[in-house]
Amino acid sequence: MDRLKLRINPTPNFIAIVTGHGNMKTYLHKCKIIENPKCSSNKGEQTVDHIIYGCNFQEQERDRLKAVITRPEQWPVSKNKHVLKYYKNFKQFTENIVLDKE
Repeated sequence: MDRLKLRINPTPNFIAIVTGHGNMKTYLHKCKIIENPKCSSNKGEQTVDHIIYGCNFQEQERDRLKAVITRPEQWPVSKNKHVLKYYKNFKQFTENIVLDKE
């Protein structure tokens, strides 16, 4: 699928998750805005991969996303596939998650 043909309307949360630049603790830590990049879930640093694939706080939203994706595919799918093939569902996931910013 050609990315230029995608009709997307990215939102701030979507852009933050796709680019890794935004209100994620690892990014804020890298920019020296906060001292600790650890997620409050105590499961590691709050990275994009952690948010999509492992954070306990995002489990309900992840389960919704997985329900759509696991019909035709096996979980986990790549971040690239989230954006290209499952854009609508992935955008909904990014809009419904709550990023831990403390």
